[in-house]
Amino acid sequence: MRLAGIAALYSVLAYAVGHLKGRPRLLASGRGAAMGFALSVIAASTVLWRGLVTDQFNLLAVAQETSRTLPLAYKLTAFWSGFSGSLLLWLLVLSLYILYATLRPPRQDPELQPPAIAVMEMVALFYLYVVNFVSSPFAQSAGQVYEGAGLNPLLQYPEMMIHPLLLYAGYVGLTVPFAYAMAALLLGRRDLGWLLQTRRATLVAWLFLSAGIALGAHWSYRVLGWGGYWAWDPVENAAFLPWVTATAFLHSANVQQRRGLMRAWNVILVAATFLLTILGTFITRSGIVNSVHTFSNENGVWPYFLSYLGVVGVLSVALIVYRRDLLQDKAQPAGVVSKEGSFLINNVLLVGLAVAILWGTLYPLISQATGGLPVTVGPPFYDAVSGPIALAIIVLMGICPLIPWRSATLRRTLRGLAAPFLMGLVALALTLLATGSTGLAVLVGSLWLADVTLLREFYLGWRARRQGRHEGPLRAVIGFLGQNRRRYGGYIVHLGIVVLAAGIGFSTLQSVQKTVTLAPGQTATVGGYKVRMVGLHTSFPQGARSVAATIDVSSQGGTVRLEPSQTFYPQVTGPAQANGLPALASSALADVYTVLSGWQGSQATLLLIVEPLVSWIWTGALIVVLGILLSLSDGRGESPGHPLGKEAKAWIA
Repeated sequence: MRLAGIAALYSVLAYAVGHLKGRPRLLASGRGAAMGFALSVIAASTVLWRGLVTDQFNLLAVAQETSRTLPLAYKLTAFWSGFSGSLLLWLLVLSLYILYATLRPPRQDPELQPPAIAVMEMVALFYLYVVNFVSSPFAQSAGQVYEGAGLNPLLQYPEMMIHPLLLYAGYVGLTVPFAYAMAALLLGRRDLGWLLQTRRATLVAWLFLSAGIALGAHWSYRVLGWGGYWAWDPVENAAFLPWVTATAFLHSANVQQRRGLMRAWNVILVAATFLLTILGTFITRSGIVNSVHTFSNENGVWPYFLSYLGVVGVLSVALIVYRRDLLQDKAQPAGVVSKEGSFLINNVLLVGLAVAILWGTLYPLISQATGGLPVTVGPPFYDAVSGPIALAIIVLMGICPLIPWRSATLRRTLRGLAAPFLMGLVALALTLLATGSTGLAVLVGSLWLADVTLLREFYLGWRARRQGRHEGPLRAVIGFLGQNRRRYGGYIVHLGIVVLAAGIGFSTLQSVQKTVTLAPGQTATVGGYKVRMVGLHTSFPQGARSVAATIDVSSQGGTVRLEPSQTFYPQVTGPAQANGLPALASSALADVYTVLSGWQGSQATLLLIVEPLVSWIWTGALIVVLGILLSLSDGRGESPGHPLGKEAKAWIA
């Protein structure tokens, strides 16, 4: 790892001196050193993986996270379950991004690549310092160790083999747009080069982050046994915050590319998003907050991360202020009733949401640091803030596609919105009459407004393709989606958000739960479902002891047998660790979620929850991923020679 640090440091210096002195050979050597850094990190990661697989308990990271009986798949994923290994994973992912950047010649604007890679390696230098001198994954165990402590049972779940990788790929990927934006400012550039080169990289990072957050929520729902999927935990917030600001950037980047507006705003968003990834790492890795996701604070690394966050923040702000003249918009701002105006409102809402969540996350730390009493900011605060903002964003999703670029008359806009608003109002009224819930009625009305607008856009594109090409229905669908993949990929993402929001809204507002104690043969009802206790049984999987309740859940659709359980895993030291595993019957309309809370003799105490439409959350997340993939497949607009780039250049001029 020290070799990687030397290579990274040399690469930064070679790129800087080579650019200032105009020495191509020095730039080439910097490129070679960047590749050497990446290969060194890959080699070090391979060594750690080998130690995990071959039970080399002389390595502290191996002794603390694995055991001889741990399945091979979980030995591999134990790489990032410990503190030092997770930092090495961060470096590994960053090294892969840097390696890709050095091996892939830029399609345009090659001048930006060397300083951008240098910025990424400066980021890597901090993590290299921590891994080499503060918390090494290759630290030796004290004394001879014959058996490891084993992996936390909560992490022995298939989704946890993928979830951290996706989050890291997203987190670290957001370094790329930051690096290119800072490189453009360092070079005194005011063109679209950095934006065009990083749109796809940002979208890829956003894809990974979206999928990682969704998988983490699903793991929480299926494994932790509390019946929920999002608790507004500080570490959950730490992953969500850069997702929110990156979402804002992806929208405002369209305005800069099409109209040459929001230039300074985009650079600020990119810098803020990167700083939020550092803050998220600080919260997760420092252990200063209480969370099921965090590491202990015994590693003493938090001062390093806090100092690094401060240094990067000050330098970023200083550079943006120094180059503020380059970030002035030359095009005339459009009116509020325009697509640009709707994107601006969207950004204000998203950034407002991020600020509120950030305040709620940091307030307990600030209160404690200033000598106040420990304070907990719970879900009621976040729900009260995020609910109205989310509804406003959904309504905006129903309005934005109907507004043209530059300017539009209010009368024309209202005429286009008449049908979607009318259908939304009808849905709102019917829901209010059926349920009596004002919150649910407003949610359904907003979702219908967005749905009608999005489906209308798909229908118009499909109809135009059929009429223009005289194609069959299915061929026309494939044709019009492929004709403008970036646009319709975005619409599919929005459609997925609507489906996801429906799942969140209904499962939150209409959930029903009950705790019951049943003996064999006894029954209980919850939310229209009948639950019958069959019995208890004990098993011993892989040396652990598992107690499971067998229950039958019946409805008009039939009967499903479920077995919620609690498993006790033996530990090398201390008492056995208990891990409850819920069982659920899932359908498109509702989930019946069952948890074995306790037992005495043949009686079992069960937590029973009926959650409507919760499966729509996972379906919506999948639709979002598919929409991003479709949008990524469209490489148009990334070259200044493309009409989109020409239009933006014309407005800038």
